[in-house]
Amino acid sequence: MGLLDYYRQFDDIDQAEVNRELRARRARERELALAEVPVVDLSSTEWPDFPHSEIMNAAIYAARGRVNSYPDRHATRIRRLLAERHAVEPEQIVVGNGAAELLQTAALVLMGDGDELVTAWPSYPLYPLMAQRAGARPVAVDLRAGRVDVDALLGAVGERTRVVALCNPNDPTGTYLPSDSVGALASSLPEHVHVLVDEAYIEFQDVEPRDSVLRLIDAFPRLLVFRTFSKVYGLSGLRAGYAVGSSSAASLLASIAPALGLNVLTQAGIVYAIEMGEAEIDRRRDLVVEQRGRILRDLHELPVDAPESEANFVWLHAAGLTGAQLAARLEEAKVLVAPGGPLGADDHVRASIRGRVATDRLLRGLREAIGGDGASNAGKGEH
Repeated sequence: MGLLDYYRQFDDIDQAEVNRELRARRARERELALAEVPVVDLSSTEWPDFPHSEIMNAAIYAARGRVNSYPDRHATRIRRLLAERHAVEPEQIVVGNGAAELLQTAALVLMGDGDELVTAWPSYPLYPLMAQRAGARPVAVDLRAGRVDVDALLGAVGERTRVVALCNPNDPTGTYLPSDSVGALASSLPEHVHVLVDEAYIEFQDVEPRDSVLRLIDAFPRLLVFRTFSKVYGLSGLRAGYAVGSSSAASLLASIAPALGLNVLTQAGIVYAIEMGEAEIDRRRDLVVEQRGRILRDLHELPVDAPESEANFVWLHAAGLTGAQLAARLEEAKVLVAPGGPLGADDHVRASIRGRVATDRLLRGLREAIGGDGASNAGKGEH
């Protein structure tokens, strides 16, 4: 066979099919590798895989062509694409170097010495810190069965309250507050209080449409919704997030925008990630929903509690063990999880959800950690 004849045999091969086969092969290779690695790390909440190669290529191309030029500080193209996705105006969106930076800046703008920030607890540890950095006092409201209690939050609001911060789905418990409850909270707050809703894990919930809380912004001008590209998009290293508010919140949104915007590389990567569409995001979401359901079902056979999670992690409590003890026993079983102490509850651990093999390893590790047969259900709570 001549050289030209060799290459002609590939003329009728569909490139999309080739790409699907390559992705499937890589997925099988990752599963085999995960089954054989000595330790599986389920302690962090970032997506474990690299993003699509074209996203990284877009950032590299931008670095080669425009790294010596200032970026568009308004991130015009990103805001236009996001506005189309969420059916809002670009002026209702501000893009920043991660949702955490935007949240912190909002806290600095809205609060001062002696003010208060009310938040459910345990939740994202940034919220108490961002209150303190603004000179304000964090007010923690205990979760009930791992869930946010709207009445309890309202009961903690006082004359000095300026912000109610919600992580939804909540980190570390994974529980979700539906949009009707968020609306009830926002409608009951006095006019001097803003609601900051951190939806870092929103793509993983399957309670209601993804933009259900975001749709409330027009009815409640003091409500801001924050999103990130760090989790399901797998772009934590690019540091990109955004906030969405009502048209009447334009001045507040402008005040929390970074003065010089996002860097050129980040903007290029984010634009490509948005333009690629939702197929890969939906695949990742479906994977998490499937494995999350499997974990929660199997926990019914073990003396281990977990609230119903809507995130890419589960919040675990084993009867008779502290979080540190459970984490240490799981580490002996070669599974790393996040001890609950630094996350707000000493008697829990947080375990991230990956693929099927990671679920196998976690469930096997839990059985080893608690002594094996799962016959005892003492101390079990609600799943």
